[in-house]
Amino acid sequence: MELFYTPASKLDTFVAKCLHPHKECKEEVLEAVRTVKKFLWQQCFPGKNVQVLEVGSFGNGTVLRDSTEVELVAFLCCFRSFRETEDLDNMLDQLSKTLCSCQGLLAFDLKDVWLVEEVFRAIAFTIWTKNLEGPITFTIMPAYRDLVPHGGPSAEVYVDLIEARKPPGNFSPSFAKLQRSFVKHRPAKLKSLLRLVKHWYLKYVKARCPIAKLPPLYALELLTIYAWEVGTKAHERFHLDRGLVTVMCLLQEYQSLCIYWTNYYKFQNPIIEAFVREQLKKERPIILDPADPTYNVAYGYRWDIVSQRARQCLKQCCCHNNKSPVPPWYIKPSHYTACFRVSAKGCD
Repeated sequence: MELFYTPASKLDTFVAKCLHPHKECKEEVLEAVRTVKKFLWQQCFPGKNVQVLEVGSFGNGTVLRDSTEVELVAFLCCFRSFRETEDLDNMLDQLSKTLCSCQGLLAFDLKDVWLVEEVFRAIAFTIWTKNLEGPITFTIMPAYRDLVPHGGPSAEVYVDLIEARKPPGNFSPSFAKLQRSFVKHRPAKLKSLLRLVKHWYLKYVKARCPIAKLPPLYALELLTIYAWEVGTKAHERFHLDRGLVTVMCLLQEYQSLCIYWTNYYKFQNPIIEAFVREQLKKERPIILDPADPTYNVAYGYRWDIVSQRARQCLKQCCCHNNKSPVPPWYIKPSHYTACFRVSAKGCD
């Protein structure tokens, strides 16, 4: 089945038959994840209190069929401050040297290992297992200690982050548990919509513009969640076609988008409030990471290309029923042009 040739009324079937991962393939990848985790604990961080967490699509439960790209965050208790950048760089160098030998991983019953170069603030490598035909690519990001061991982080954590004055999103991996939870604990139907949007983005945008500086998948995920929260009032039952059309319509208005959430960082602290308000005055589009207020996940990318592709998508069968355009959910323009705010309980 092809998305653009699938009628809007058949999108649920399309997601179920084409986008949900095969159980056997998913289990094989997860077994490789367990192997890599064991290697990290025994060879890279022996004797250290390190938590390794799956993030990205495998971590939040929205992985696509045949996807073999895994992101891991290693929380290191030896880091106590957002200012310890040099120590983090040293840890990356140490991890890279350990992986370069490859013998450690090969001892864990893998066929081959290749280190990938030029990954900012991370280590990437590709492995081959004995049961999968294709490779699995791992990206490992060392991060500061787990900031949310018992719920959301304190205001002091965010004040420390803001006052460190590091580049935006520089410490985003430290908030990976919150980022994962923000997506993971959503209704199954919303995850189907997330898979649908990600499939469209990967196949019809990124694959056709491989060298363009395009937004990360996380930005599309957040925009989709926003569309659902506002368009359906966070209802668990909705039509996938209307959700897809709504996201495509919002992408047409990317120059007006200004979205943030208050699930984790709140305005009771004056330093946090002042910082976020300054963030919201910056150039659109703005989609603030719900876990990291320094990180506008929409900044600096070719949204014009994404908007053009979204316009093309709206002309396809997947956005029409019986040749009639599927209507988007109603979202007042003021919602996304006046810094619409979503709280933990829904829409404000």
